[in-house]
Amino acid sequence: MTVKARNELYLPLVLLAYVAARLTPPMAGLTEAGQAAMGVAIAGMILWIFEAVPIGVTALIVIVLLALNPGMKLGNAVHGFTSEVVFFLIGVTALGAAVEASGLAQRAARFLALSARRNPSRLYVQMIVSLPALAFLVPSAITRNAIMIPAYREALDRMEVPRDGRTGRALMLALGMLNPLASSALLTGGIASIAAATLLGGFSWLHWFSLMAVPYYALIFLGGLYLRFMVGEFEPARPAASPVEPLPAAPPFSVPERRTLIVLAVTALLWLTDSWHRLSPAIPALMAAVALLSPPLGVISWKTFESKLSWGLILTVGASISLARVMTDSGAAAWLGNLAIGHLETVATVPIAILVLLVIAVATVHLAITNLAACLALLIPIAVTIAEAAHLNPVLCGLVVTLTVDAVILYPVQTAANLLAYEAGYFSSADVRRLGLGMLVLTIAVVLLVLPYWSMLSLPLRSSL
Repeated sequence: MTVKARNELYLPLVLLAYVAARLTPPMAGLTEAGQAAMGVAIAGMILWIFEAVPIGVTALIVIVLLALNPGMKLGNAVHGFTSEVVFFLIGVTALGAAVEASGLAQRAARFLALSARRNPSRLYVQMIVSLPALAFLVPSAITRNAIMIPAYREALDRMEVPRDGRTGRALMLALGMLNPLASSALLTGGIASIAAATLLGGFSWLHWFSLMAVPYYALIFLGGLYLRFMVGEFEPARPAASPVEPLPAAPPFSVPERRTLIVLAVTALLWLTDSWHRLSPAIPALMAAVALLSPPLGVISWKTFESKLSWGLILTVGASISLARVMTDSGAAAWLGNLAIGHLETVATVPIAILVLLVIAVATVHLAITNLAACLALLIPIAVTIAEAAHLNPVLCGLVVTLTVDAVILYPVQTAANLLAYEAGYFSSADVRRLGLGMLVLTIAVVLLVLPYWSMLSLPLRSSL
């Protein structure tokens, strides 16, 4: 059977699974609404896992099935689209498009690549160190990779390093798997952080950064060190045919670059001071979008913005947030959590062991649910339920889930940023698995080591309730 033929079977099969969930008596501990929500979750998970239909179509199927559930209305099924996450994504997309179109991001990435001066090790270290700073300039990891991959590819070609060599493999693996972590250290940096913060609630920009910058940056630098030893010694660059000339002087900033910098600075200031003005992070992002899209300050056209905006992504985020709420309100998430607690209690009697098992379980589930928002929307409510039953801090357990979903990637298509780097042709899926398994061990270590730091920030492991 061909892949296409097999994919065509998934849609009728998941619909049959949903019908079965609706028609059969509820399982012990589940209400009729809860079992129906489970049926929608299973249908959505299978379609998202195997990509039998486009992700946006899967999102629409989830919305329709939610609306068909007992006691549900269309307003409940589309509740996720009223979330600030959706509008935040719209604003950040405009920011990323403007940074790219103005030439500002290309200027930064090209400077970083060229300043290594034919030294592969320096190029690699420079890139790892620069990832956190670049995330402030270009919040989206996908946008950063779209800009940085060509720049670093050019630098490798100038050094005449072979495409199948260790240097290119390390650089592109770092861009695919470590680069996105720099975004999630910022509340406004990507889907994972804003979705997790929305599901857990109560985070300002500075609060999120103070809690998550330490573990995320630790994972970037430790992961970079592990990756360096994993690939082995870098090849030396071939000697230049002529003496290396000094870096050419950078051209003056263009008008679009200056305008984009002003908007970025104002937006960053509003994000940093949200504890004072209490604006949702989506509001400064939307204000930036208006400024960058509107003359005379604007630097991109509406058509350019539309070409960068992924409606499939927006539909998936909205639908998965709606699904998470229905799973919680119907009791389905609590039922799954209690089921997981029963298994955890048989093998773990101490909180540290529960956290380790939680990391491993989340990494396993993420193998099946590749969409970050969908994975977080399903797992965070379950983790909160497990934490409450085990007398652990539910917010802390939710943050552990977020770190694991972000850091442990075991095959290329689990994230769009990694897929973009994979398609550059410098590394294989086996390389992804090797780095992913190393990141699993590092994630467990970082989670355990960060507990005292979180405790100092009033986030203890044990629940105060």
